[in-house]
Amino acid sequence: MGNDEVIVAASFESARETATVPEKITFKAIVLGVVTIVAATLYMSYFATNLVKSYLPVAALIPFVIWVGFNVVLNRFAPRFALSRIELLTIFSMLWIIGNLPAVGWGFYAVSLIPSPEFYASPENRLREVVLPFLPDWLFLDAHLDIVRQVYTGLRKGDAIPWMMWAQPFFWWFVGCITALMAGFFGSVLFYKQWEEKERLVFPMSQFPVALLEGADEGRVPTVFKDKIFWIGFASVAGVICWNIIGYFQLALPRITVFDHYHTKAISLGLYYPPFYVRIQPLLMGLAYLCPVDMLFSVWFYDLVNIFKTGMLNRTGFTVGLEGQPSKAGEIMMLEMHGALVCLVLWSLWVAREHLKETIQKAFIRPEEDDGVPVTYRTAWLGLVLSSVGLGGWMMSVGMTFGAVVGQMILMFFCYFGIAKYAAATGFTFLSPAGGKGVALMNTVVGTTHLTEGSQAMMTLINRNVFLGASSRTTALAAMPHIFRMLGQSLTRHPWIWGMVPLAYLVGYISAGGFYLNRCYVEGGLNGLMVPWPMDALTSRVPYIEGSKITVFDPQKFGVWTLGFAQAGFLMYLRNRFSWWPFHPVALAFRPRQYAFGLFLVWLVKVVVLRFGGVKLYRRSLPFWYGAIVGYLFGIAFSSIIDAIWFPDQGHFVHGW
Repeated sequence: MGNDEVIVAASFESARETATVPEKITFKAIVLGVVTIVAATLYMSYFATNLVKSYLPVAALIPFVIWVGFNVVLNRFAPRFALSRIELLTIFSMLWIIGNLPAVGWGFYAVSLIPSPEFYASPENRLREVVLPFLPDWLFLDAHLDIVRQVYTGLRKGDAIPWMMWAQPFFWWFVGCITALMAGFFGSVLFYKQWEEKERLVFPMSQFPVALLEGADEGRVPTVFKDKIFWIGFASVAGVICWNIIGYFQLALPRITVFDHYHTKAISLGLYYPPFYVRIQPLLMGLAYLCPVDMLFSVWFYDLVNIFKTGMLNRTGFTVGLEGQPSKAGEIMMLEMHGALVCLVLWSLWVAREHLKETIQKAFIRPEEDDGVPVTYRTAWLGLVLSSVGLGGWMMSVGMTFGAVVGQMILMFFCYFGIAKYAAATGFTFLSPAGGKGVALMNTVVGTTHLTEGSQAMMTLINRNVFLGASSRTTALAAMPHIFRMLGQSLTRHPWIWGMVPLAYLVGYISAGGFYLNRCYVEGGLNGLMVPWPMDALTSRVPYIEGSKITVFDPQKFGVWTLGFAQAGFLMYLRNRFSWWPFHPVALAFRPRQYAFGLFLVWLVKVVVLRFGGVKLYRRSLPFWYGAIVGYLFGIAFSSIIDAIWFPDQGHFVHGW
């Protein structure tokens, strides 16, 4: 067993000990989860709109940590009302599922998009004559109607919000989102045991909440809260943020900028070269400390390689592509990275082939051996097929052709499968897959000649934030296997287990959309609450939709894509052939962008810890990183409360990209 496998086993040893007695999801936990979702989306929609930007958003973590602290008080003074470990994890799981829905995660874009096609149509952008005829009426609203237009200008005195008018487009967008979400849920059921038992992925994002609850049974304070190292980590981060909060009122106090926005941490490497960001982000770094060393090293090292490659491509003016449709450095890098992503996903399917064969046999040939959780493998396979058919039918109903639907769904599968698996493998909360949900690859490599006007228009919008959020903020699909890991033996087949997924998403969808819609009508969407960004991408596609510009299949660009695929395959071969090989191909598919420096620091610390203290020192150092994460969450929550009371119109940056 290698070092990383020893570390993984050691990290979960105590957590498994706490789960020897089967626990159950309770109705009380589901109800409290629903109430917490509504409260969280309300707060995020009005007072903390920027807390949703990662696969493990602080919009879910902050309420969870509050519940943990509140439960400690209940255990001390009213133990009969205290929540069990599984009940707390149930609440957190429901929050995680809807973590990207409030404010700028999804609600901001949904409210902005639904009336936008008509509102922003003009003779200059030609949306009305070129695009609007191909957009289904039931997904959008006519901004010519005065009551719809008031979402931009604010309600007149005596007018009421037209909730029922907005219900139709919200419902039909929900249909598309929920079918994709449930396809991800059933797919996670099929792959979970392969990832957890055979590939032994680390699942760092599930280790942190479990660690916070360790030892909290029977009225005790969680073990980690008794550790001095935890409080050192807490103070080192929370202290910095609290110092800066004092500066909100004492302007002469110098600000500590260590956790500031990545734009302020850019180091210019010269003309043509992308900047290098010395960004410190405690949440990302604390979870990345649980990531295997080879992945950490590969990601930050290849980021330097990619900076050099991009700079050289820019400096030489190198392009790829047929005449009239050249790709410059950024698009070349995207093609190469997407090829690597597809290779990793196909390799994962190949590695899991025996497991998938076994799930089919247990589902349809030997049903008495069906041990799928939280639903049977038969339910998972049937659910995956029905969800996929439902999603495909929804796409065709909005105007896409069958061929476009097949291509879009395949590319979305590569995107979401890659996110789900490698978020579980690395713990990186800001994974950004190249090419997003796939439309960039379709337009760049395949071309637009075989895509109808309706297909192009709707594929552009489906690849924006209103459909499941942006690919870099789709928390629900990345959360599924982590939720399975957290709940452990509690993953019985009780309907509350898997029923909480669509329930949580429905409640979060309604509350996030409803609260933000109410805010726009009351305050006026044009006062910075609604933006034309959802229309910008569509406007840029007008020449291609009308046919005045076209792109065709480009063998040169496909060659670049193939090169990325081959590089990932070669690294995968070396990794499996030689145990000492230090590079992991995941670095070819996901760029850390502004977080490479933070990952470098984590890698350096972890290498030193393992070199001089081994697994024992590694385990002893974990509370520091957990404390740093909790300190970061405390600082963000405290700052948002201060802003909500004293600075509601401006706020201060604490958390973001």
